[in-house]
Amino acid sequence: MLSTLVFLSITSCGASIPKEVTIALDELSATLAIHTPEQVDLLEANDPSYLVDNDPLNYGKKYNSAPLPISLSWKEENDINKKAPNYVIKVSEKEDLSEAISYTSKEEKFDLYNLKINTRYYYSISANHHGHYFESEKKSLIINSDAPRNLFIEGVENCRDLGGWNIGEGKTYKQGMIYRTAQFNYGGGNNTYVSEPTALGKSTLLDVLKIKTDIDLRKTDSFSGEDEVNSITSSPLGKSVNYVSCPMRYGGENIYTQSENIPSIKLFFETLANEANYPIVFHCLRGTDRTGALAYLLGAMMGMNEEDLMLDYLFSDLAYIGNPVKASTINGENFFIQGIANSDGASYSEKAKNYLVNTIGVSIETLNNIVSILTE
Repeated sequence: MLSTLVFLSITSCGASIPKEVTIALDELSATLAIHTPEQVDLLEANDPSYLVDNDPLNYGKKYNSAPLPISLSWKEENDINKKAPNYVIKVSEKEDLSEAISYTSKEEKFDLYNLKINTRYYYSISANHHGHYFESEKKSLIINSDAPRNLFIEGVENCRDLGGWNIGEGKTYKQGMIYRTAQFNYGGGNNTYVSEPTALGKSTLLDVLKIKTDIDLRKTDSFSGEDEVNSITSSPLGKSVNYVSCPMRYGGENIYTQSENIPSIKLFFETLANEANYPIVFHCLRGTDRTGALAYLLGAMMGMNEEDLMLDYLFSDLAYIGNPVKASTINGENFFIQGIANSDGASYSEKAKNYLVNTIGVSIETLNNIVSILTE
């Protein structure tokens, strides 16, 4: 069903400006999904042996971990029978369209990405006729509640919001606060993995996700004699973004308890305890091992259940990461899941907190601040 609204313009001398414009918006489904069939296959696997013993899906295609677009379409009619040179799409969580993010399109269609799950959005379309804007009626759409909130950032793989998951007691891991991705620049040393935001990708990170802090887990020459960052000392996203280097080793044993990693892990959590640093993005090279380890530990502390933590970890296999990750990689006797499980605590969350306090040396005050910031 189409909905229409007619607006009158002010006549502009010397320009072909319509006096009447109708913008008919195509109707959307009541609730919209952002996960592809391959992603649903992974997320709906209910057999625990699938999660622990089998190889992950490992589709490994470019942008295969990205979400489905929300496709908007409309039709413009006017009294001069000319389409607008471009259209402006405004999208906001606010019903009055305040704090809207604006996009432009030269066609009567546009693919929206990176909307929050379990969230209603309001939107309108404006036809731009030489600086004269004719706005449609306001419509709304709802994204379903299925986590994770995976993202499309052009040029960058393995991107998703850590928020959106149920953390018990009717509470939710807050969205729009902390994100995980692959690297933002082509590194040095043995780093041959290519992941670097395009101009559109940077705009997504800065203007849509509004990143304030970039936490880099890649090794530096001064840390290990291996320069994975290509000698950078500031964020590839620009001077407006605070750059925090938290270099970590990976492989061979528990990532958390490798002695060189402990100061960086402590700095990571201390950075998360400062609300002024948000929104935050963190990454290593592929966004799988070191990034996955810290995402798991943070999610466990926040109250995610073990199955959801594993699903988020394995979701990386949908991305173009080169080599697969497996549940068994992190669940062996000497690896970090067992370290959490063997810690004291009445719940998995308490065990994770005690692991951080007793093994890493993070204060309980720091952890409580993080929980307060990231809970809704």
